[in-house]
This record gives sequence, structure tokens and C-alpha cells, in this order.
Amino acid sequence: MGKKSFFLKVLVGILCAAVVFLFPLSAFAASDGMYEYEVVNGEAIITAYLGAGNAVVTLPTSLGGYPVTGIGEYAFGAADDGKKEHAEVQQIVFHSGITYVGDRAFAGTSWIDSPASGDSDGFIIVNGILVNYVGSDAVVRVPDSVRHVNIAAFEKRDFITEVTLPASVTQIAEYTFYKCTALRQVTALGTLTEIGQSAFYGCQSLQTVATADGADFPQTLVRIGDNAFYNCSSLSGVLDLGTDLDSIGTYAFANCPLLQGLRVPDTLSQIGSYPFGFALQYRDNSYYPIQQEDFTIYVSHEQAATPQEEQEVLQSYSKTGRRIYQYATNPDGSGYFDAFPLVWDRLAYEFCYGDVNNDGRVTSADAREVLRHAVSLSFIENESDRTAADMNQDGYIRTNDARSILRTAVGLDS
Repeated sequence: MGKKSFFLKVLVGILCAAVVFLFPLSAFAASDGMYEYEVVNGEAIITAYLGAGNAVVTLPTSLGGYPVTGIGEYAFGAADDGKKEHAEVQQIVFHSGITYVGDRAFAGTSWIDSPASGDSDGFIIVNGILVNYVGSDAVVRVPDSVRHVNIAAFEKRDFITEVTLPASVTQIAEYTFYKCTALRQVTALGTLTEIGQSAFYGCQSLQTVATADGADFPQTLVRIGDNAFYNCSSLSGVLDLGTDLDSIGTYAFANCPLLQGLRVPDTLSQIGSYPFGFALQYRDNSYYPIQQEDFTIYVSHEQAATPQEEQEVLQSYSKTGRRIYQYATNPDGSGYFDAFPLVWDRLAYEFCYGDVNNDGRVTSADAREVLRHAVSLSFIENESDRTAADMNQDGYIRTNDARSILRTAVGLDS
């Protein structure tokens, strides 16, 4: 071996060692014989339990020198995941460092469904995570200590009729209430931002997902997952989905025959296939969408709009491909059969005479703006704002309108 070749190999080795030292692996898999685990950002997640014959399993605080912070999905096996089941495991001892429990992490054990595993109210809670409900109450109130309800925690509990979620819970995870056929109402005391895939799939008795302020449906949702309310045949009327919603998944409200419509924001940007207004009919080993009659989409506006302004918005939507417009009006003739009726929802805007600047109040600033318009120092351009300025509704904006607004602002008139 020549000196040049030798020194080249040494140099490569040094460089490789330097790279590993300076840029350590952020994720890798390993095993200690009892557990398989992955290390991610310096923390160990258990991905498989390899033990046998142990009725009690005490989870390790560390593996390979890395703190154990989570249990991965199906870590203790499940028949449908191909991993070895561990029905012999009747008790699992956790430590305070566990912050994550994956989908059906303990499905292969007898511990997960045993009433003896829960507390006095039937909850299996691990460091603020509700892993499963093994109680028998029809009316359930989740403890305030719970910050997250795990996937499928109430799955197929067909005896439950009502559930109250604490303020600390902001998401309803996938399959949480899957096929809870007697469930009539869920009350969320917190600000819900997401309802996951199949969260209420097959909840045929569900009538409302109420909120702390008395609304029949959360107004703060950003995302509704695929099949979230599929076959919820007792949902009825028109559901108001608020103004923050960004996406509705495939079949999200399919097979909801009593549902007459949805109120959605005009900013809704992602819509899956046949998410609402359709039933699925099974024939020839396939499902075929059948359009529902008398279903209307109500598009909410942050501000009031004249019919002319609404048409201008519709025209702009047709050019930009805004999904809710395409779903409702079907400009290219593809995908959704005959278009659903689309109604601009003026109810979403609380019109108030005198509130010319749209800040939700009648103040001296509104009076000043109207007065400037009345004496031609400025011009109120928006038609709805001009309507708000015309306090006596005589079709003109004059100084007496400004005076009336000022009297309202200081509390002399109501």
C-alpha cells in the first residue's frame, strides 16, 4: 500500500469521525433484547416489547443511555399489525417521563381492556393522557387532569350516551368515539381545533358536539378529518362550522341524511371527495355516491356584502379555483354531479347601524367619519358601510346621521 493511499484512507476516517461527532444521528433504531426502540432527537420511543411470560411489565426509564419518553403504536403487539401479542401482560408500570402513547400501543395485552386497570371511574390515564376507558357509566365526564384523549379511547362503547371533555383537550383524536352507537352528545369545554379521522364514525345517535358557550357545534375548528362524522344519521339541520375552518376530509359528513346544510367560511381551502351532501350506496362490490336532495352550503363572510359584491367574489373564485366555490357551483362540470345551492350567509355578520368602521362598536370615530362624508371632506366607499351610516334610513347620509351616531356613542340614544 502506497503512502499516498494510506494517508488518504486515514483522512477519510478522520473526516467520517468528525461528521459523526459534529452531526450526530437525529434518529436511529436499536434493541436491548427486551425492547426495540427508536431514538429521535435524543429520546427513546419503545416500538416493540420482546419479553415473554411477564404478567407485570415495568417500563424502563432509559434505553441505551437515552431517556424513554414514549410508547409507539402497537408496541405490545396486535393481531392486525403482525406483531406478537402479549396477552400475559396484566399490569404495566409507568414512570413520569412518558409523554407520548401511540395508536393502540397496548392492544395486544389483557391490561388495556381490563376494568382493574382503570381508576375508580374507569379511566386509564398515563401522565395526563387518557389511554382507554374501561368503565361502565352511560354519562362520562373526563377528568380535568387529562390533556389528551388517545386514539380509540372510547371506541365501540355502545352504552355511552354523553361525554364531557375538559378545557385542556383541544383535539378529538382519530377513532375516539368510533361506533359509539348510543352516544347522543359530546360537550367540549375547551377550544377544539381538530376532529380527527373517523372520530365519530357510525355514531348514529349523535345530535350535537356542544361547546362551553352553548353552541351546538364548535366554532373554532381548523380541520375535520376523513369520515369524521360518517353515518351520523341523527345530525340534523344546518351546522355552523365557524370561520376558522381550513379543511374538510373525504366523506366527513357523508351518510348524514337529516343534515340540511353547512355554514362554512369562504376561506375553506381543502375539501375531500364527497364530504357532505352525499350518501354512499353499496352495489357490485363498490360504493357509489348518491347526491342528497335539499342540501345547501352557506358561505360565511366576515363583512356584509351586496349582491353585486357577492357576484364579484364568485367570479374571482372561479378564476382562482377556490374549492368551496367549485364544490357548490361546479364550474368545470367535474366531480360533484349537479352543484349544490350556495347561499351567502349574511347572518354571520352582525349588522349594526352606526358602526361604519366595522369594529363592532358605535363610537365617536364613526360619527366623525359620517360627518366628513356629509360635508364632502371624504367618501364612504363600501355600500354596506354607507347603509350603516344612514341612521334614519332615508336614503341619504347627512349631518343629522352623524349627530344620531354621536348620541348613540355617548349613551343618550340606544
